[in-house]
Order: sequence, then structure tokens, then C-alpha cells
Amino acid sequence: MTTHPDRSTQTTMRIIAFGTYQADSHPRVRVLIEGLRAQGHDVLEINEPLGLSTAERVSMLRKPWTLPVLGLRLAHRWTRLARRGRSESKRQPPDAVLVGYLGHFDVHLARRVFHGTPIVLDHLIFAAGTAVDRGSAKGLVTGALEVLDRRALRAADVIVLDTAEHRDRVPEELSSRALVAAVGADATWFEAGGHASPAPALDEPVRVVFFGLFTPLQGAVVIGEALNLLHRRGFGADRLRVTMIGSGQDLAAAQAAAGPEAPAEWVGWVDPARLPAVVASHQVALGIFGTTPKGADVVPNKVYQSAAAGCAIITSDTRPQRRVLGEAAEFVPVGDPSALADAIARLVEDRQLLVHRRRQARELALSSFTGGAVVLPLLDRLADVPLDDVSTAAASKHSAPVAPLTPRAALRWPLIKRAMKQTRPATTLEIGCGQGAMGARLVGLTPSFTAVEPDVSSYQIAKERIGTRGGTVLNCTSDELDDDRTFDMVCAFEVLEHLEDDTGALDAWVKKVRIGGHLVLSVPAWQHMFGTWDKAVGHYRRYSPDELATKLRAAGFEPVKIGLYGWPLAFLLEAIRNRVADGSAQMEDSAADQTAHSGRWLQPTKRLSAIVITVGIFPFQVMQRLVQSKGNGIVALARRVS
Repeated sequence: MTTHPDRSTQTTMRIIAFGTYQADSHPRVRVLIEGLRAQGHDVLEINEPLGLSTAERVSMLRKPWTLPVLGLRLAHRWTRLARRGRSESKRQPPDAVLVGYLGHFDVHLARRVFHGTPIVLDHLIFAAGTAVDRGSAKGLVTGALEVLDRRALRAADVIVLDTAEHRDRVPEELSSRALVAAVGADATWFEAGGHASPAPALDEPVRVVFFGLFTPLQGAVVIGEALNLLHRRGFGADRLRVTMIGSGQDLAAAQAAAGPEAPAEWVGWVDPARLPAVVASHQVALGIFGTTPKGADVVPNKVYQSAAAGCAIITSDTRPQRRVLGEAAEFVPVGDPSALADAIARLVEDRQLLVHRRRQARELALSSFTGGAVVLPLLDRLADVPLDDVSTAAASKHSAPVAPLTPRAALRWPLIKRAMKQTRPATTLEIGCGQGAMGARLVGLTPSFTAVEPDVSSYQIAKERIGTRGGTVLNCTSDELDDDRTFDMVCAFEVLEHLEDDTGALDAWVKKVRIGGHLVLSVPAWQHMFGTWDKAVGHYRRYSPDELATKLRAAGFEPVKIGLYGWPLAFLLEAIRNRVADGSAQMEDSAADQTAHSGRWLQPTKRLSAIVITVGIFPFQVMQRLVQSKGNGIVALARRVS
């Protein structure tokens, strides 16, 4: 292989490759790791593969009832990742953390485990685009994946994509974090290319290979039609032999298009360890030919890998592929089987051109597609990221880990956060903050934060959690505050249902809000769902959105947004909580004691709990945003008008 620019003057970095990535099925991360090591950097892998393909993950979003499987599997892998990551970080903090491809969830864990360290997300391509390419209509699935994409991008300090077209899809406010690094090929492909098959004699057939998923992006049906045309033009097994490796949704259609007499062998699967040698035993490799939007934006793995393996490349004439391959390939219009058949025939008939294209592809791969070459833009960017002052992870009073939320609180947190960001209060009061897990998060969204909690035990915990982040906690009720003091925002989460006189409470709370200021609160929804848990924790009632709106208006508030949350997971949580509460000794307590205990019962306390809850709830946070008409909890935002 060729050598790369001398970077001996650059300080050696210690980088952790982190996440549930699967290098066998998505080898891009292996290329980056090889490249970083080739450039002299120390790379440690902390990897717990998830064991789910991209297709399986998308399928789970189509079938929401299977999402707990994803959540449980992620929680198990994240538990191991978090332990290993924290242990390694204590031993020797890394200079950067690389989150491997399909790290939409992992990047959030990396942010929590490696505080103050630059987080590099190998985003590569957008999940929503992949779903559309594989047949998902725009709707719930693609909407969920778009949310996942956006959240993942925001969590990273450096975003690595594969083409300029994908970089241009990064939101404008995050564009400064994005860079383009070619996908490249790992060492096994270059090794296979060193033993590539010789040029066939004139009386021998040219061997052509396609490998990959049979999806619309690949244009497998176009290939099948081209093979049929070649057969009809007289290209039999004595002149041409094509190996079609893979499976997928378009396999049957591709086989039907080729016809039974086409010079093709259909191979369902090849072990990834053997694949480079198998490809290198052919002289020509086929890229992609589909007409999907994603096809216009990508340069597929197989193009880089096939070039490294010493094959001549035939692929679609798209801007990113032309940019990467230059003149070192045969290009055909997208979706054009006749042009593809012409290109294959040209290389079969012109053996000198075949030799020339193979040599061009191999030389280009050796100079530009090795790991050491593709990581250069990433290393340049890391050199510009101050390792002790990362923008999104900088140490401050608000960056320390916060206490874990309960699963139900984690479901309502995105709605509360949006309400806070929408109103941007300068001063905030939280009524009944419990043990302070929610309040500790609110501190970072308002310059001045005060909370009140009458239960002494909960107050002591809340004081530590909120006070260390710059907020104030008082052991009292809101009625005991200075009557003349008002706030831009008053919050009360799961409080109103505990008060026998909820109308009187709202009348009192409105006096704590300045005119034009806001109230944000959460309550359980639907009286017909009142159950054992409600009784055990001292609830007097549950609410419908209309009933809550009426009560707010009567108190002097105008509802801005009253939304349901929790579908579908909160219904399962409700059933579990009712089962836990059934027969509890707490059922015999007074309403006051039940209310006091409610802020402590089943509250998670360990950081590991936070990780498990975060990963388990995250898919459902996305889903409930897409289905806002269902749920068993309410978050309301209202403005004081008088």
C-alpha cells in the first residue's frame, strides 16, 4: 500500500471507538479505526454489537409492539458499554470518542459516559433516507427516523458523513460540525486485491460480480434486465459469467427480469471473511443503478471495496460517484439496463480496456481509499477541536450527570423541555419538586430556578441534586413563599391530582405567575383509568384535556398547548404500577402520607438506572411525538392573562 502524509508532528491521540456497531455488516468503522492507527494514534475498541441489522431496526419501528425487544437489548449492551467506558475513562481519559455507524442511540450514551470529551459520530448516511429506499412510505416510520437523525446529530461534536450531498443535509446550525470522509475499504480488501485474478485469455469468459442487498438503491432489477439483454445478444457462459451475491426485497424481481437462461449464478450468502477473496476472483464489479433519491447521494461500500480488490468498476453516473472515481470507472445512466448491458459488453470485448480499468481502480484505491487516507479530514478537524473546551460537553455547573428520571417522567420530559425552550423564562418556580430529578434538568433551561418541596426526606435529596447545579430548593409549600414574589414560569409535575381542592390550588398558583408568564404542569389522564396506583399514591382524580383546560381558564390562564403523552409504553407502565401497588401497605396510609411517599416510591437512584431508562425510553419518546392524540398523561402549557 502507499504511504500517507507524515503526521509525526501531530500529538498522538488516545481515541476510544465506542458503541454497538457491527463491523462485519457495516465495515466503515473498521476502516476509520485502521486509519487512525495507521496515522499513529492509539485506538481502543469498546464494542458490544447489538446483533440487529438495519432492516431489522426499521422493521421494529414498523411494529411498535416489538420495540421493547430493542430497548431491552440496548439496555443490556449499554450497561456493559457504560461500565467499560467509565472504567477506561478513569484509568486514562480519551482525547476523543468515535461512535460507530448506526450509533443514533449510542451517541447519547457516549455523551453521558465521557464528559468533556469530543464525541465523533460516524453518521455516514441518514436513517430516514435508508427507510424510504427500502420501501417505507413517508409517515410514522420515516418521521421517527428523522427525529432520531436530528437528535443524534445534535449530540455530536464532530459529524462524519460520506458525501458532500449528505453533508448538505445536516441542519444549518450544525453544519460547522460536519465533514466528509470517504467510506474507504479495510485491509482485507487490499490484501485480496494483491492476489486478484489475472486477466482472462481471449477464449476465457470475463467474470462479473454483484454483491449486496437487493434493494431499490442497488437497482438489482436493472441488472437483471441487462443480463437478459446480454443473453439475447449472444453473451453466453463461454464469454461472460456473472455472480449475483445477496438477498433482499427485489431478489425475485431481479431473477425474473434476468430470465432462466441468463449467464448468472445466484448466491444467497457469502461469509464476510471470504467475501473479499471471492470478489477479487472476478474481473468486473457492479455498483448501484437504482433511481431512488438515496442513490443520487451515495458512493456505496462495494465501489471502494471492489476497487481495492482489483476489479474494474461499472456503476451509475451520479455526482458523488463521478467525484470519487474520476475516470477510473465505467459510468452508465441510472436505471438504464441497455446502457449497463453495453458497458459490460464493452469490457468483455475490449480486454485492453478491461486491464486498464482494473489498474486505474486499484491505483486509485491504494492512493485514496485506505483507512490512513480517509481519516485525514477527521484528524484535521480534531486538531481544531479544543480538547479542554468542547462546545456541547464543556464542564460547567449544568454539565454534570443528573439523577435518573422514572420511565414515565422520561416520557413527559421532551414535552416539558419544549415548553421551557418555547417560553424562555428568566425566573422559574417548581412546586413539589420531589427528589429533584426533573428540577435538576430545568436548572439548565432558566437563569434563575427555585423549587419547593414540603416532604423533608425528598427535600434533602432534591437540595443536593438541584443545589449543585445552581438552583435553590426550599423545604416549604408554595403558599409559604413571599406572596409578592412572581415568576416567569411556574411548574408543577404530578402535583395537582394530589390536592383535594385543585381549583383552589390553581387560584393560588396563578398569583405566583407574572401577567404574561406561563404555567407548565403534568397530570395523569382519563378518570376511567383511575386504579390501584392512583389510590396508593394519594391521587384524588385524573383529568381529560378538556376538563383541565376549563379549570385553567377559570383560574386566569389561557391554555397554549394541552397534549397527551405516553403512547404506547405508558399504558404498559400503568398496568405494571397498578400490579406493584395492589396489596401495598401504603394503601392504608393517610392521603397526606401517600402523597409524601409518592415522591420517593420506585424512584431510580443509580447512574446505571439512568442509562437503562434513557435507552429503553428513547424509542418511545420518538413514537409518542408522532402519535400525539393518544396517551394516559397530560402536559399542559398555559399563559396568565389576568
